[in-house]
Amino acid sequence: MKNIYLITTAISAVFFFAACSGEGGSKFESGANSIAVTNCETYTTVQENDLLVKDDAATTIKVVHDINGTKTVCVLSGSAHIIREVN
Repeated sequence: MKNIYLITTAISAVFFFAACSGEGGSKFESGANSIAVTNCETYTTVQENDLLVKDDAATTIKVVHDINGTKTVCVLSGSAHIIREVN
């Protein structure tokens, strides 16, 4: 009985992950760029739907909002990157 449960669970997991990939998946997963966030000598502009990822737990990021509503980021310490959807 235990083996049937394990086999059923494994098959269900395979179908679940197969359904999440392929053409039915989101555009973000199928077409994304990784953009390095640099130190604060140069700022990186953040776009709508960007995902900011800290590469290290101790990373410190500076976020600046200008008067026009543009958001920029830079790394004070550690490292980070942005995952950006490809249109």
